[in-house]
Amino acid sequence: MAIGRNQPCPCGSGKKYKKCCMNQEAAPSQDLYYRRLSEAHDELVKRLMACADRIFGEQAVSAAMNEFLLWPTAEDDLGEGMLDRAGSLFWPWFLFNWEYDPKDAGVELAGPRERTVAELYAQERAFQLDSLEERLIGSINRKPYSFWEVLRVEKGRGMALLNALTGTRIEVQERSGSEHVQPGDLLFGRAVAVDGVGMLIGLGATLIPPGRKTDIIALRKHLHRRNRVITDDTLNEYDVEIRQVYFGLDHSLHAAPQMQNTDGHALEFHRLIYEVGSTPEAFEKLSDLCATMTPKELSAKAERDKAGRMVRVEIPWDRRGHKKVSGLPNTLLGRIVIEGRRLSAEVNSAERAAALRRELDARLGAAGRFKVDEIQDLDAAMSERSRRAAKTKTSREQEELMQQPEVREQVAEIMARHWESWVDLKIPALGGKSPRHAVKTADGREAVEALLKDAERERGQDPFTLEFNRKGAAIARKILGLNPPG
Repeated sequence: MAIGRNQPCPCGSGKKYKKCCMNQEAAPSQDLYYRRLSEAHDELVKRLMACADRIFGEQAVSAAMNEFLLWPTAEDDLGEGMLDRAGSLFWPWFLFNWEYDPKDAGVELAGPRERTVAELYAQERAFQLDSLEERLIGSINRKPYSFWEVLRVEKGRGMALLNALTGTRIEVQERSGSEHVQPGDLLFGRAVAVDGVGMLIGLGATLIPPGRKTDIIALRKHLHRRNRVITDDTLNEYDVEIRQVYFGLDHSLHAAPQMQNTDGHALEFHRLIYEVGSTPEAFEKLSDLCATMTPKELSAKAERDKAGRMVRVEIPWDRRGHKKVSGLPNTLLGRIVIEGRRLSAEVNSAERAAALRRELDARLGAAGRFKVDEIQDLDAAMSERSRRAAKTKTSREQEELMQQPEVREQVAEIMARHWESWVDLKIPALGGKSPRHAVKTADGREAVEALLKDAERERGQDPFTLEFNRKGAAIARKILGLNPPG
């Protein structure tokens, strides 16, 4: 970014650039000036902290923190680590944005109202204020926090950012932060330009993935209802609502995942135990609970004694179709095993346990007697399933299976059907609209793009799933008339 001839010289002399280093062969680089600005900022922060303590007293920090966190009560769950993550945002806000108001603070403080700490410091020092401090305060003071989308990254150097609420763009120098982001990620904080050098002064510790951009677009639409153009003044006016959205995202992104099955039920592992008259009799009454195999096919897989009598049989409890992946032909709901006079049926939610028990009671009638519903601990249930899976097929075998062209072709066909139907599914993140409907508006188009970017991200899934999702997202883009990422 070029330095204006009438701007202060980056060398720190305090003179205008045209009267100092402009005509010299080697003016200080932006990297050098960024380091000088960073050092000056760090020194300024120390002086501002001392100023705040001197003017407002030791209660100011706790009063301001309470306001920054939106006045949480004892019942509010801030989430583990929330206070630690909030620190990098709070301190710059406290020095450059917080204004003492007795109603908001809840305590009487000694300092004046409606003045930031930075403003009071500048007033105290008056003509003694260092020129670099003056430019830093002028660039940072009262600049609002916002959401910033990463457009471009130079690892270890900086980023190009787009303000997701106002639409303004800025290039910032940021070494450590740029190592951990990629285009499409969203940051929360303050980006400012000081003498043409972009800096992040206050940056949230939570990296927001593209899939959560829909929350920010909804916030932007809310701001637009009362503001034709969203400016920094608008962001300052709605700073509480903006922080509320960020804290909501922070909480959900750091909360323990809510494990659910394909029906949206909370995971809870149940084993229903019945006493039955005999394996063949119970099998005859229950075989139609499997929608994807005939009784003859199930019987062929049963274990038999030397006389050919059925002694053990497994019945998958399933249904046609799949709520999560529309390309899949069926959904496995549970597993029924009949062995001798004992029947055990495993399901992964309380709702499915109740539904299956109704089915079993109705079909077995007097031929079966319910004994107990065993509710398993999640860790124990998962360990048992892992042991069972290890006996049947190893991950290496699964990988080898996926290397077979016919298997890959079948999986690719399933995933393609899923993505083709995805464009017409009602998506909660899109306000219950389908992607095909959402792309009719600019905001909806942006939201769908964010969801597709998120689907294309590598998030620890195996290479095959990642490949299929990326190809599927390309299919969806083509159907919706969206440009490929680039």
